[in-house]
Amino acid sequence: MTTEPTAPLSATAMAEALERRAVTPATLLADALARVARADATLGAFVHLDPDGAARAAAEAGARQAAGRRLSPLDGVPVAVKDNIWVAGMPAHWGSRMWSDFTPPCDDIVVERLRAAGAVIIGKTNTPEFALSGRTDSPLHGKARNPWNPALTPGGSSGGSVAAVAAGMVPFSVATDAGGSTRIPASYTGLYGLRPSNGRLARRHGFPPMGIDFQAVGILARELADLELAYGLLAGPDERDPASLRFPPPRAAGRPRIGWFARYEGELVHPEVEAAVIECARLLEAAGYEVTPCPPPYDVALVRRVWGAISSAGAARAAELHPERWRKEASGAIAAAAERGLAMSAVDYVRALDGLAALRAQVSENWGAADVYLCPSAASPAWAIDDEFPAEIGGKPGHAAAQNTFATWVNAVGHPGLSIPGRPHADGRPLGVQLVGRFGGEADLFALARVIAAAAPWTRPPFPAW
Repeated sequence: MTTEPTAPLSATAMAEALERRAVTPATLLADALARVARADATLGAFVHLDPDGAARAAAEAGARQAAGRRLSPLDGVPVAVKDNIWVAGMPAHWGSRMWSDFTPPCDDIVVERLRAAGAVIIGKTNTPEFALSGRTDSPLHGKARNPWNPALTPGGSSGGSVAAVAAGMVPFSVATDAGGSTRIPASYTGLYGLRPSNGRLARRHGFPPMGIDFQAVGILARELADLELAYGLLAGPDERDPASLRFPPPRAAGRPRIGWFARYEGELVHPEVEAAVIECARLLEAAGYEVTPCPPPYDVALVRRVWGAISSAGAARAAELHPERWRKEASGAIAAAAERGLAMSAVDYVRALDGLAALRAQVSENWGAADVYLCPSAASPAWAIDDEFPAEIGGKPGHAAAQNTFATWVNAVGHPGLSIPGRPHADGRPLGVQLVGRFGGEADLFALARVIAAAAPWTRPPFPAW
């Protein structure tokens, strides 16, 4: 057996080394925990570690390895899970003081599948309260920071997960995405971030949803191969989640057609983000794909109105689970959202649902011939950690809604979206571009991401050493 690794390994490299018995699960776990010990006081990635439970899981994986009975390529690989996903035996705080003493009674389905694959869950990652913010600053656990520069935000609401992965603590993390919460932070940290089609990663047990079916379980990884490996083992139907049973057949063979847009008229976008999208469109065209510029297929003002109403109602419902506590313990942003939700009438809420139905019909009508849309993941790169939103984007004043311009419509329609690294900003900050597929079209996104990665004339900078 080899000694402790000296550099972060990908999940696929870990799997290969475990298969040929060049490393043990216990060694990989020790390395992961050592990396957490070195970096987490600065980065605030984890809110709970379970070294004893992880050690038991690693020992079981090691026994299977020795017997030649590994459960899957992930058997013995250390991973992390976002704080708002239920893991039996570990706290699920939801980033909130109101759930500071809550431990869920069971695993959600994705965690069941991680365990069935033999993955070693080392702990839970930081998220803002109710996972409802574009940056990660929990009233219970404080800030998560960007490994590329701790003075910058890693984004939200999966800020702890991207910090853990980008810093090399784990090769991938399971997270969630209700308005861009995997894809936007991935773009700020040089990662791959998937928001799959609704139901693709089945769910059953967890906190009440903030925005009906806007939220999906997602995956964040340094390497595309790692994301695909995890997706292949975690996705699939489960009768406990009817949405997981309702997928169309795969698209007929042939290259997907690509529509692209790099800006939304009247909305902010950083020039280098726009340029990164255009560059990727040209790469795909040069690779022989049909690539067509087109207008965005959605009304962003309608997206924001619908999301604002539905998420406010969700915040009110969650807050009212603690009627005597929430006004004292909720963050300012959540308290304000809950008050807006409580002020809504039933008619107001039904109108929001009508708006969502109209939005979904609009996107279906406007989708056109494209199989995949290429667009920005976020309007800008990461910004100063103490600011609620970027002070400026492309030389114009920023605002709180700017970062959801290109992300939340994907959640509204329930389609898959994949953020991939684009050409970095001139100052070295990561930038992401997004591929959005038809419902059930994850395979097209992975295929195009591989083409872009292979053809890219830029080199992704080395991840910071922690």
